[in-house]
Parts: sequence; C-alpha cells; structure tokens
Amino acid sequence: MLRLLTYRYWKMALLAASIILLAACSATRLAYNNLDWLIRWKAGDYVSLDRAQKQWLSSRIEGHLDWHCRSELPQYLPLLDDLGTNLYTKHLNASVLMQGLPEVEASADRLIGEITPTLVGLMRQLDARQVQELTENLQEKQNEMSEKYLEPDLLAQNRDRIERAQERLEDWTGPLNEPQQALLAVWSAELEGHNQIWLQNRQAWQSAFVDTVSRRDQPDFAQDMTDLMMDRERFWTADFKRIAATNTERGAQLIADLMQLSSSKQQRHLSKRLAGIRADIQALQCTDA
Repeated sequence: MLRLLTYRYWKMALLAASIILLAACSATRLAYNNLDWLIRWKAGDYVSLDRAQKQWLSSRIEGHLDWHCRSELPQYLPLLDDLGTNLYTKHLNASVLMQGLPEVEASADRLIGEITPTLVGLMRQLDARQVQELTENLQEKQNEMSEKYLEPDLLAQNRDRIERAQERLEDWTGPLNEPQQALLAVWSAELEGHNQIWLQNRQAWQSAFVDTVSRRDQPDFAQDMTDLMMDRERFWTADFKRIAATNTERGAQLIADLMQLSSSKQQRHLSKRLAGIRADIQALQCTDA
C-alpha cells in the first residue's frame, strides 16, 4: 500500500511543481520520469529480469519510495504554495515562473542521485543475453517514438503537439477558451522541427547508456553511469543545447500568458487541483501500516 500511494502522490506533486515546464522540451522534465523509469525496469519493459533480480530491485524501489515520501514530499508543499501564489500574480510573466526552476531542478537531481546506485547495481547483474535484449528493446522504443513523432508531416506534428499540450493544460484549468487556444497554436508553431532535435538527443543519450552498460565489468563503470545520469548536459547534442533553454522560457511564458487570459472558473479549477494535491501530501503517512 505504501508503495502504491507514495508513487501516486509523487507523480501528482511533481506535476504541480513542474507545471512551468509543461510545454518545454527540457531535461528537467525528463528527469522527473526517472523513478517511474526504475519501476518499469522491474515490470520488464526494458529487459526480462530473473526472480532474484526482481526481488533485489523490489526491495530497492520500496526503499526509494519511502525515502521520497519522508524526505521529498514535504518539500513540495512550499513549492505548491509559491506556485499557487505566482500563478495569480497580476504581473505574471516568464521570469516570475522561472524563479522556481532551481528548486525544481534540485529536486530532480536529488531523485536521480538517490536511484543511480540502484541502476548501477542492476546493470552489473545483467548477463550478455539480457544486455542484448536491453539494447534491442531500447532501439525498438526509439523507433516507435520516431514513427509517432517524426513520420507525420510537420502540419500533423504541430496539430498533435497542440492536442497533447491542451490535454495536459486542461487537466489543471478545465477547457481552454479561444484566445488561450490561439496562444497554444502560436507556441506550437515556434517549435516546428523540434521533434527531430529532441529524438536525436534522446538517441545520443541512449547510445551512451548502452555503451556504458557494455562496460559494466570495468572499475570505472559506477562513475561513468553516475556521470551519464547526473551530468546530463554533457551528453546533449549541439542542436538540443541550442534549443533547451529557449524552449523552457517559451513554456514558462506560455503558462504566464494563458493565466493572464484565464477566467475565474479556470482559476477556481486550478486552485482546487493544487489544494487537492496539497491535502493528499499532508495526509500521506510514510509507514507500512
């Protein structure tokens, strides 16, 4: 029960804390998926683990979730309060929202630092057959994403990007009005061609990951994997480095502009959503009982 509840609230709290990055193509947003990523290793999404490996990983994941519940969730409460205050500021702009970015990034780094030793330990347990399966599965997922995000023409990519962003936003605000939808269309048009840059960057990191895993019996493996997880910008492509900061700012400005056009009904919807997450975090008991 602890594992399921903590995971649920962790996802909800991170969504709230990272709302300013909702529309941004940033490494920070990707970093928030790492605990979910580790859980999916156990589910066999990437490689088939044997019983002993699954048991070992289960105990590690439960420890990470308990750590997150006790150490990290309480720190989201002031983040949520600041976010709620800032979103209703009369002179809201991108810079106001970006002020909270260092705290969000620090939270992501703590999470990645927490789980990296587990990832290192798991990779060291894989045999040659499992590494081959891992390599093939990762490439298959990359191919699937390329098919989904690159094969449609640019007009279709733009339309799909708008639909995805609108769905995420409306979860927080309720239905967007016409001026807000127009802003979303402008934002999406500015990102034309960025799907390819994002996927090329993903492929570069994935290739570095597979190469590092192939050297899992080497004495410097743990440090290499830690660098790969913690020093992410070192593995970015030049094109991704060029767009990452700009896209984060664009995302923050989009949120600011949307809030300036928000109705009282939308603001009530958002306030209720944030208050609900806050109440869930406060009510969570980090025990096995």
